Amino acid sequence: VRRRTAAKQASPPLTRHGILRERLGDVVTDAFRAHILRLLGHRVDAVEWIGGEHTPRNTMIRAIFTGSPAATELWDEYDAMCEDWGVVPWLAEALEPELTAARRAAFGDGGGGGGE
Repeated sequence: VRRRTAAKQASPPLTRHGILRERLGDVVTDAFRAHILRLLGHRVDAVEWIGGEHTPRNTMIRAIFTGSPAATELWDEYDAMCEDWGVVPWLAEALEPELTAARRAAFGDGGGGGGE
């Protein structure tokens, strides 16, 4: 997501400095990853697994498959996030068949929602 994130999506103070822009990209990427796992029927938790003094990239995304279809509100949130950031995450592209099936399960056979 980081390389494809359009600058208009975030306020200049968040993207003016390279290190802050990089960290913002990391957070947005992790948020997309966690949300996609939720859409695919996982219970998701993001946790710190190494103290911050060792590395700034220390978020672990834990997921347990429940098989429950995602609520339609989660799909609306995902569609809004993609639109707000102007991206379709690589993970969503890689899992497109699975996401399409999960969207259909959530909205019924018509697929509903915004879509990708």
